[in-house]
Amino acid sequence: MIILLSYIFYFIAGTLSPIQRRRLATKKNSENKWQISLAFHVTLVVTILSLLLPFFQPFYIQGNVFYLISLSLICGISGAIYFISFFIAQKHVEAGISTLVNNIYTPITIVLATLFLNEKLTIIQILWTFFLLIGMIIVSKQHRIGRFKFDKYFMLVVLSGIALGITLTTERALQKMTWFTAGTMMSWWSQCLFLGIITLITHNKNQYSKKDIVITWVLRFLQSLSWVVLIFVVGNLSLVSAITTFKVVIVFIAGALFLNEREDLSRKIIGSLVALLWLLLMK
Repeated sequence: MIILLSYIFYFIAGTLSPIQRRRLATKKNSENKWQISLAFHVTLVVTILSLLLPFFQPFYIQGNVFYLISLSLICGISGAIYFISFFIAQKHVEAGISTLVNNIYTPITIVLATLFLNEKLTIIQILWTFFLLIGMIIVSKQHRIGRFKFDKYFMLVVLSGIALGITLTTERALQKMTWFTAGTMMSWWSQCLFLGIITLITHNKNQYSKKDIVITWVLRFLQSLSWVVLIFVVGNLSLVSAITTFKVVIVFIAGALFLNEREDLSRKIIGSLVALLWLLLMK
């Protein structure tokens, strides 16, 4: 029952958060500015709220200090790349499409977790990863500029997915090396630090209303919290990464209902269902 409730928590939070950010990008930011600053402020609040995690499990650091620092730096760099590329692209890529394409992180996470974290992966699971790629091609029609070329915003979403896969795997390595709470907090604080540095360098300022920022903060924190709760409860990064891919269909439906993103909807649904065939085989 706890596992089921954890998945429900993730699907709700994991759907509302990208829908909210897509709404901000399209309705309240016509010039697509302030995205780096927004990403930093969101991660800053998420990081501060991570101080609540020790109530679930004590904060305790153990393991080789050099490895902990190295993994934290990787989390910080890859996490910053994920947030910046995804936040910039979301104005030009629909919520459902960006969610599906961003799920390229799933096979990357699964393969990396298998290679470096000794988590289970079968040959058939690797082969059926192609279903996800086929689904991405189906839904990407409006972003194609050539036979095998896509526009820069679509590729930014792909980049964000790759960076997210690296981030989640490294974060999981931290959690397994030291305690769960310490590993999660080291990952989140490192990402916040790098985003803060980039925000200062680029002089990016945030001009969203306080209400929009607070809503974005809360939804992003719930999305992040729901993920770490799932990892903690299930204990297998590969399995969780596979099952949570189902949210792409939910986001497509939510985008059509709340953002009126219904253009070529049948193609998008078909693409997401093809991707979900891969999900079913990953279980």
